Amino acid sequence: MTNYEHFDDSKLNTVEDLEDDDIDGLEWCKNYGTPDPKVGISRVPCGGCGALLHCSDPAIPGYLPSEIIKGRTDEDLKNIECQRCHFLKEYNIALDVTVQPEEYENLLQNIRNVKSLVLLMVDLLDFPCSIWPGIVDIIGTQRPLIVVANKVDLLPGDSVGYLKRVKECLMKELNKTTLSNANIKHISLISAKTGYGVEELISAMFKLWMYKGDVFLVGCTNVGKSSLFNALLQSDYCKVHAVDIVKRATVSRWPGTTLNLLKFPINRPSGWKIQQRYQRLKAEAKALKLENEIRRGQVKGKIFNEAPSLIGHIGRTFAMPLTDDSIDQKQPIDILDDKHELFVNSKWFYDTPGVIHPDQVLSLLSTEELLMTIPKSIVRPQTYYLHPGYTLFIAGLARMDFVDCSEPCRFTIFCSEHLPITVVKTEDADELYEKFLGTELFAVPTGGTERIKNWPGLKMGKDILEFTGQGPKLCCGDIVLSSIGWISVTGKYKSVCKVAGWTPGARGIYKREPSLLPYSINLKGKRIRDTPAYKVGKVYSDENS
Repeated sequence: MTNYEHFDDSKLNTVEDLEDDDIDGLEWCKNYGTPDPKVGISRVPCGGCGALLHCSDPAIPGYLPSEIIKGRTDEDLKNIECQRCHFLKEYNIALDVTVQPEEYENLLQNIRNVKSLVLLMVDLLDFPCSIWPGIVDIIGTQRPLIVVANKVDLLPGDSVGYLKRVKECLMKELNKTTLSNANIKHISLISAKTGYGVEELISAMFKLWMYKGDVFLVGCTNVGKSSLFNALLQSDYCKVHAVDIVKRATVSRWPGTTLNLLKFPINRPSGWKIQQRYQRLKAEAKALKLENEIRRGQVKGKIFNEAPSLIGHIGRTFAMPLTDDSIDQKQPIDILDDKHELFVNSKWFYDTPGVIHPDQVLSLLSTEELLMTIPKSIVRPQTYYLHPGYTLFIAGLARMDFVDCSEPCRFTIFCSEHLPITVVKTEDADELYEKFLGTELFAVPTGGTERIKNWPGLKMGKDILEFTGQGPKLCCGDIVLSSIGWISVTGKYKSVCKVAGWTPGARGIYKREPSLLPYSINLKGKRIRDTPAYKVGKVYSDENS
């Protein structure tokens, strides 16, 4: 791997050597290297994002400085990642690239022409805003589809059986879209980050699809596709010979890190392989059960300060190249070549670009703002007791007005711990927002005067949302606020609660019934004296739910 900081710039003039008229043309100062449009585009994809490597223009995906790309063979380039992926991985800096939204869907048109299984990935912290109903227009209603709901490890459990209720809630939201007509074969709740549920997903793919054709992983930006791709790459689902030679996908909180098709060859699930895999999973399950019993004994009588995450182990049944391939490897394979005799007849697993959903606000945020907005740990619910005529702000990103109700209601907020909550009278909300936007009180958006000047501001959704109370122990529904979070409503039995949601450009404001976590109201702590807020209460843990 060539470090971009160390490319040979000895033949370039320094700033001191240039006349004033030449400084504007010193592109390598701004773009970490010099572009050269005269050099043609290579046929080698970046191992991190899949875009073809080139040195034509830094704004086009797959860019490499000409100082790195010139004089290198295709074999050399296969070991180098593009500049954008390098900066994302090493420094968590996202360099701007220009990709038109229609290019994503044009790339996915290939799915129409091949026999394939589709994995549709959804973010459990952001649905229905992360459900891409447009996939049905591309794949049709007959092609088999598996819905993969990611980030289950970040959901706080509310009571026994909460995972079952989460799946039911997701299914109801899917049925409200064109996906109700899709050929959904299975729904998996997973965490691509911790590995929870991934082995079960692999077993489901082997059982439902076997080796009938290619598999495409699709979904909106930032749902975790690249993380799942990397997890499956190191699992039984990837052909053993390719595990160590396929480069991992770039993983970042910046949306849209995968810009082309990444792939690895799928392991053929013959009978004896499935049997060996079953024996491994059975042995691991027995060991895990014993481990959990010991763990429960250790924590008995203790109070959790933080909810334990859902964690799963992703193992490999076959760690060495199989001996039944009848192919004599004269030389070790260092680079994935789909024309190699080991892979030429393989079926492939593809990671596709993230589709930008118009309901998501992530594309409006800077890297620093994304890091504050996207939760990194289990979301801890915060509950407030409000009378009609009051407003809740979630940082400077979202707002909820309590318009009307015959009784006060409780509102439980689910969002990143870095987003501050502000409660104010509705009549003062506009003035307060204008005064404190860009300050620590609202946290996001952050930046100087120019950043605030370009911020689109909050806009109210077109509909007033109505919820019918189910009593003090049950959340009757959720107000979904795009990619920012959601607010659960708890009201007196049969009372009608009217609220209005605000987000940038009124994006992604939804009423979700039933509530995703209906019993979360019972997790609140004691009321903080002389405030509308409750303390963040106990956490719930039930590994068998």
